[in-house]
Amino acid sequence: MAQDHTEVEKMMKDQGCTGERITSDLIKSRITETEYSTIVVCGQKLMFCGIKMDNGFVVVGKPATCIDPANWRDEIGQKISFDNSFSEIWKLEAYRKLSQG
Repeated sequence: MAQDHTEVEKMMKDQGCTGERITSDLIKSRITETEYSTIVVCGQKLMFCGIKMDNGFVVVGKPATCIDPANWRDEIGQKISFDNSFSEIWKLEAYRKLSQG
């Protein structure tokens, strides 16, 4: 399941963490486009989310899937696949920030 970064951000704020960090708002401000694609592989439905950043780079996280096809809902798949891709961006943004010195 995707990580809930808002809970960690709130904890940091509540505990007085004031140092530099990556935030959800920072990442959201760099997103220019989001696109979803659903495919079937070996009979299993998978939904991927591609998030395009302001520099043109596209991040794709782990897909959303469902163990019982009767439970498949596009809205849930979009939420899970978006959150998975969004989580990947955290690592990239942290690397970018640290490599800038």
